[in-house]
Amino acid sequence: MRSPFRSRSEAASPGIDAEEAYRILRANLSVAMTDLENPSVIITSARPGEGKTATSVSLARSMALTGKRVVLVDLDLRHPDAHRHIGAHNEFGVSEALRGTKPLEDCLQYVELQAPKGQERGLYVLAAGKPVPNPTELLGSRRTARILDLLAAQADAVIIDTPPILPVADTLVIGRIVAGAVLVVESRGTPIGAIEQAKSALIRSQTRLLGLVLNKFQPGDATMPTNYGYGYGYGYRSVEVPDDEEDEMEEPDDVELENGHEDDGR
Repeated sequence: MRSPFRSRSEAASPGIDAEEAYRILRANLSVAMTDLENPSVIITSARPGEGKTATSVSLARSMALTGKRVVLVDLDLRHPDAHRHIGAHNEFGVSEALRGTKPLEDCLQYVELQAPKGQERGLYVLAAGKPVPNPTELLGSRRTARILDLLAAQADAVIIDTPPILPVADTLVIGRIVAGAVLVVESRGTPIGAIEQAKSALIRSQTRLLGLVLNKFQPGDATMPTNYGYGYGYGYRSVEVPDDEEDEMEEPDDVELENGHEDDGR
C-alpha cells in the first residue's frame, strides 16, 4: 500500500530548515488524518537511533503552536526519552497510569512553549514513568486502549512515541488501537530490507501506515545507495507477567484537557 504522504525532516533541502520541514510534515499528516475519527498516531522506526523521538516531539510541538490541543505520549517504556526533548520530567507517567497507582489526570504534565507575543501555547505530556518488567504485556492490555481513547476524546491530536519495530513487539500491539503509524527512516542509514520488514510487520498487525518521514536528509542523499547495514544496540528484553495482573487493574478515570487556542498559523 502506497503511503499517503512522504516527508523529509531536519534540513530537507538547502532552502528549508528543520522548523519548516516539520510544518510541512504537520500539514501532510493533517491531510492524511482528515477522514480519521481517532486522532492518535504512533511515530516509530525500524531500528533504534533513526530519529523517531525527535520527530515525535518536534511534530507535537509544531501542532501545538497552531493552537491545537496536543498530547505527546511516550510509550517507549524500555528506553523513554521524549520527556528530555520537551523539558518534562519522568517521575511518573504511563506506567503509573496503566498500573492504576496514579490517576491519569495526575500523570499529565503541561509544558508551555515559546510562542509569538500575546499568544499562549503549550502541550500535554504523558511521560513513560518508572520502568516496568513487562512492557509488551502492559501495553497490550485493555487499559492502554482505554487511556488512549480518553486522551483522543479530549485532544485534537495524540502523538505517540513508540519503540522501534524490529527489536520488540511493543509497537505492533499499540498499532492496533490507534489511527495509524508514521515510519521514520534515516537517510543513508536505514537498510531497505529493514524498511520493508517494518512495513510488513505493521501491515500484519493491522496497523495503517499513514506515511514515511525521511530523517537526517542532506543534499546529495538522493543519489546515494541506502541498502547497507550499520551497527546499533538497544538492549530490549521481555519478561512474562502473571495472567491475573490485567484483571486486577481498575479502569482509568476520565480526563479533561483545557481547550487550545487554534489558529491557522504556520
